[in-house]
Amino acid sequence: MFRTRMSRLAALVGGVCCLHARAQAQESATQVLPPVVVSASTFAQPLSQALPSTSVITHAQIVRSGARNLTTLLQRVAGVQLTFSGGPGQTSTTFVRGFGSTDMGVLVLLDGVPLTSQDYSGSTGYLQNLTTEQIQRVEIVRGNVSAIYGSGAIGGVILITTREGSSQPRASVSAMAGSQDTAGLAADASGQVGRTRLQAGWSRYETQGLASLSPALAAAYGAGSGTDGYRNDTQNASLVQDLAAGHSVGLRAFRSHGVYDYSNGSGSGSTLQQLVQVFSDDRLTDAWSSHLSLSQQSVDNSNWLSGSYSGAARTRVQIAQWRNVVRLDKHWTLTGGADWQHQSIETDGPGAFPNVTRNARAVFAGINGVFGASQLQFNLRHDSVDGLAGQDTGYLGASHELGGGFKVLASYSTAFSAPPLGYLYADVPSYYIEANPALRPEKAHSSEAGLQWQRGATLLRATLFDTRMTDEWVFGSDPATGMAQFQNIASSRTRGLELTGSTSWQGWQLDGNLTLQQPVDLSQPGHPTLQRRARSMANLQLSHDWHGVLLGASLHYSGPRPDLDYTNYPATPVVLGSYTTVDLSAGGRLAPQWDWNVHVRNLFDKAYQTAYGYNRAPFGVFVGVTWHPLGS
Repeated sequence: MFRTRMSRLAALVGGVCCLHARAQAQESATQVLPPVVVSASTFAQPLSQALPSTSVITHAQIVRSGARNLTTLLQRVAGVQLTFSGGPGQTSTTFVRGFGSTDMGVLVLLDGVPLTSQDYSGSTGYLQNLTTEQIQRVEIVRGNVSAIYGSGAIGGVILITTREGSSQPRASVSAMAGSQDTAGLAADASGQVGRTRLQAGWSRYETQGLASLSPALAAAYGAGSGTDGYRNDTQNASLVQDLAAGHSVGLRAFRSHGVYDYSNGSGSGSTLQQLVQVFSDDRLTDAWSSHLSLSQQSVDNSNWLSGSYSGAARTRVQIAQWRNVVRLDKHWTLTGGADWQHQSIETDGPGAFPNVTRNARAVFAGINGVFGASQLQFNLRHDSVDGLAGQDTGYLGASHELGGGFKVLASYSTAFSAPPLGYLYADVPSYYIEANPALRPEKAHSSEAGLQWQRGATLLRATLFDTRMTDEWVFGSDPATGMAQFQNIASSRTRGLELTGSTSWQGWQLDGNLTLQQPVDLSQPGHPTLQRRARSMANLQLSHDWHGVLLGASLHYSGPRPDLDYTNYPATPVVLGSYTTVDLSAGGRLAPQWDWNVHVRNLFDKAYQTAYGYNRAPFGVFVGVTWHPLGS
């Protein structure tokens, strides 16, 4: 079956190339606009003016990348490292500049709503379950920004924006197929009726996957020899009603349901993420804009092993958010607002513990402005979480133009991460786990200094960073009972150099980044490198428009990483070797209203692991077509 699928795929590739050769070349001189971000300050500003280190991935870049899930997309971003304990849809951990602490040191926002899970998995947003077809853009802020976004923003923040309605009618249907019996189908439509902007999208992605466990790990766990398949269905919809000039109300709904196999097909599970949001945007004066939203997000996670139900957990969070931007004059902008959350966790099965809830409140303010050749950003925030001490965080950043396109930057910031309810109250004697309601928030402070140069379409930036975390959570042992529980017994530090750059010239686009870092455990003798963290990472992406065909190549490198072999007791240290992968892509206009694309993953079939004993995806080829009956 696999050979048949690949034969058909090869025939389709040949057919696409022949049809493209016959199609009339359509070239357009599209002006490339400077990227704009909102994540660095909560209001729109050019990327070159953002004081925190920030990256943006536009919808066009998402399409060109060929990435079918968000984790693959993020791996190309400076300072971002992902580890995978299994196949598609299974557990992943996101580190930014070496911090992540089982994902709790990185805050993930979907349409402005935090996706932090309250179970004891430590997963933020279950990023492995988010596919890319319904995502409009992604912004990544590196470093401590709790003063802007609250709990969890120690390593950084990932802001995901879903697709929304457009003023002009647009519609598209796309299909893809490829290696490992992978197939996908997606449809999206948007437009405006009177004063109402509408959008609706649906996508399905499925793959046979691979045998994610290595032979040694499969034998130790008594797992089978099958593959870890995955299927995802995602729906997204939005409605925005313009009431009057400067005033609108809207509704958003998002649902992503993933079903996966694990342990070489020996187990299975599902993850269901849902978000419903109502909001209003109002221009109260010429200078004052206000955004108010009420949202509910939930995450349901269930697992079965060898056909037996092994448990489920459901996180539900209701959130009210009020955001304000006031333009004091053409140079200075004031921001501020308040948040309220009601968080709850429900569990079922052998690992269940009593359902618990809590409230969290926050107020925040900031100012950003330019005076002469200098720029200043100052943010303050106070968070109050039931059962925990109040947390005050701040961000102070500044830059100064040196002339000739050069700019120096510096910042100091503090951050915290509130323990999820599962860390505090999970009490499961059958799993030798007990609660620790005295667990304190993790805390961090960070310093940065940088040099930036911009000329035309070229933007280069070098950043030195130093972040220290205290009261870090570790899954330790209660000396009185011997039971396992989360404890505040660790401290760590990451410091290093980050280089980012992008340029374009005569149809060529080049983007690259290099991160050299030292993420170490300060609570252990000799300050060893933190588990699964690389001390060096690099990415390079090159694309060129060749007679209407966009050709692309991307390279990803990761240095060696320390890990543990858990098949032994006690676990024994191992080192995961460095690796380099290369991906290729091509795409263009097939005919009026039709586009084609081809993506090659892991060109040289590099065998590597990001977590000991768990294999990553081998060489693969994927072909897709898109029909645009409306728009382009």
